[in-house]
Amino acid sequence: MSFKRACVGLLGIVLSMVLLAYLFRLPLTSWYLTPMLSKNGAELHCIDWSLTRQLDLNIEKLCLTYQGQQIELAGIIANKQQVSVSRANLIISNQTNNQQPDTSQTEFKKLALVLPEQRPLISIQQLDVVSPFTKSPVRLAIQEKRLNHFTISRDLNADVVISNYEVKANITFDEQVAERFVTLPTNSHFTTQSQIKFDGITVAVESSLNASYQHVVELCELGFASEGQLSAKYQLNQQHLYADLSALQNQLSVNRDCLNSIADQQHQSFIEAQLPLTWQLHIEKPVIVEDKNLSAPIVKLQATEGLSEVTVSNTSLSLLGPNVSLNSQVSIDFNSKDIDELKLNAHLHESSVSADFQLSMESLPAFLDFQADGALVEGIGAKGKLDIDELFTSPTAKLNTNISAKNALISGAQIADFTSAIDAEYNAQQHLVVKANSKVKSLNYDDISAVKISNELTLSTDLSVGELFADIDAKTTAAKLSTPELSLNKLSVVTKALQSRALQATHHVFADGFEALVSHHMSEVAHPFELVIPEQAVSKLNPIIAQFEPLATVTDGFVSGNIKGDVNLQQAKGNLQIDKFSALYNDYLANDFAVNLNGTFNSGQLNIAATKFTLNELRAGAVVKNIQGQLQVTANQPCAANLTGQVMGGAFVVNKYCPLSDNQTATVKFENIDASKLVTLDAESGISLSGRLAGTLPVVISKQGIEVKQGQLVNQGDGKLLISNNAGFEAVKAQQQELSTTLSLLENLDIKKLRSSVNLKPDGWLHLGVNLEGYNEAQQQAVNFNYNHEENVFTLLRALRLSDEITQKVEKEYAKKGSNDG
Repeated sequence: MSFKRACVGLLGIVLSMVLLAYLFRLPLTSWYLTPMLSKNGAELHCIDWSLTRQLDLNIEKLCLTYQGQQIELAGIIANKQQVSVSRANLIISNQTNNQQPDTSQTEFKKLALVLPEQRPLISIQQLDVVSPFTKSPVRLAIQEKRLNHFTISRDLNADVVISNYEVKANITFDEQVAERFVTLPTNSHFTTQSQIKFDGITVAVESSLNASYQHVVELCELGFASEGQLSAKYQLNQQHLYADLSALQNQLSVNRDCLNSIADQQHQSFIEAQLPLTWQLHIEKPVIVEDKNLSAPIVKLQATEGLSEVTVSNTSLSLLGPNVSLNSQVSIDFNSKDIDELKLNAHLHESSVSADFQLSMESLPAFLDFQADGALVEGIGAKGKLDIDELFTSPTAKLNTNISAKNALISGAQIADFTSAIDAEYNAQQHLVVKANSKVKSLNYDDISAVKISNELTLSTDLSVGELFADIDAKTTAAKLSTPELSLNKLSVVTKALQSRALQATHHVFADGFEALVSHHMSEVAHPFELVIPEQAVSKLNPIIAQFEPLATVTDGFVSGNIKGDVNLQQAKGNLQIDKFSALYNDYLANDFAVNLNGTFNSGQLNIAATKFTLNELRAGAVVKNIQGQLQVTANQPCAANLTGQVMGGAFVVNKYCPLSDNQTATVKFENIDASKLVTLDAESGISLSGRLAGTLPVVISKQGIEVKQGQLVNQGDGKLLISNNAGFEAVKAQQQELSTTLSLLENLDIKKLRSSVNLKPDGWLHLGVNLEGYNEAQQQAVNFNYNHEENVFTLLRALRLSDEITQKVEKEYAKKGSNDG
């Protein structure tokens, strides 16, 4: 009885202790679990549990913090068959961003999980994951249908299988799930089904992907689509990534409507004809990341139409500093409707680029106003090399290229066989120097043509100042430049210019040895210029003069001048000085001409102030000396006034003569003319005339020619007429017996009065009506004689000029010196 009573007492004590423990279960549980959890980095905040009638464990609430992450579980029912969680919250903080573990000190090992063969299955009806990486909580449901085989549903669908040595998951992912983690671009869609395997060291992924993206920029739609299989592996210890994307089909496309944003229709049509709108992207070999270094053996971009291709190969870079570690080779092989061939081979090494390129086209776009025709070798061609250093810091560059065109049309100018070699260099101080040597076989523009043109150009500029300032040095030469009115040989133009807000340039021009200096300053509002003609021999102009007057030749003299004005305003003023000018025209000779002209040009009108000129000698059969006068140009009309000079032993005066006027009358007055020189006869003729004459000749100049109307000649003082042994005169006396006595009075006549009318026709025929009054001393007889004479003056003057010995000597001397003293 005592044993039974002892057993009942002991049972009562045990039940009392169990009851007591149950009543104080929460503090006892906290007291027991807190140190254990602390050792594993976890902290217990709350726990509330009880037993159900079926003796199942009912945890109303459980709150834990693990490495800054908060876990809340509620509504947990646990028994030997299943652990069911009604609700769970996981709050992930961003402390890990500031406390990233040093993975270099962590060595991952192969999984060796000790999984119990029997345990309750776990299910979580609702798990809300809150993190700074998502805009809203991610809600999951987890169900373990078989031991260690979990099914995840709701916001993310996945199957996870855990074994002793591997964790394997099959995950379905799309843009709706992704948008919980990241902000995706509008109009992006994708679906991926992935199988992920993790063995503790290596993560292996096998995925099927279907993705598309449409991007709209001002009604221009750009598209990207990718479909296919991809695989990747990541080794945690070595941080080695291996991604095989070769089975993906990637397509880049541009909508045809994008071309409508190009305003110019010619530009739009050209780009549409050349550029394919759809391209395929192929990543043919695996991409590898190892020790923060990425390598991609070969990536190709191919046009779906045609054979155009861009290949990027042997690419490698460091993810820690991609700008300074990039190495790659880029090859472009492009052709289209108008581009026969475009080849580019570039090598990128860290921050340096070295590229070779070649371009050939049958013709350039019409909107460039440039056309070239012919076969490939006769069309447009360019080849060269480009080198760039320090691309991402202080870039320097060198460009060497050769450009050619067999036949071309530029803004109406026809060019044949154009070639140009261009060298450009850009340094770290942003100084750019461009040198170009160009040659053209021939150039034709309207009625202007040039052959064998060469140009040497050097351009230097500093791009660091924010404005374009450029120094330009150029030399252009042409073997010949021809217009309908003029041809220039050995043309050379040496140019020095500064391009700032306006263009300031100086051109040193040589043509057939003649020299001029032109400087101008061209801006938006004005274009002032200055033309300087340094003192030089006028004979250098003979090749130019001969084109206008083949019979004219300059033998001596100097010219100089200075002209300033504005091209835009069509205004100019300046002076032109000519000294010691001598010239031949056919068998006319002008010797020692001098003038200093000062004039202005305004709105197409040339005006030169009245200026004195001198001409030492003019030989036109008759020799005219000491010519002086006033030269003036009024509204493009040149005139000489108050001309004076000496001729035939006397003097003359011309009131005014305007060379360009079609209808004018110049009054020529003579005085003290030696009659013996005016009536020029053969010395053996036996006829001589002495005395002095004066006269007035109204010279009418019109389109029909030169006329003298009602001119007059009169004697000044007494004269003398002697006729002896003249066969013609004797024959007249013999034939006219009735006049013989009268005619004999002329053989020795003292002239008291001589009057003559002078009329000259445009064809050169001169008519003289002579009235002669005198006295024959020998026969003591007064004489009144009327005589009419006609003769072609042009023939007479030419005979006189051809007999001019001085002129002949000048011609011989000039022939020895040649046509150009320069």
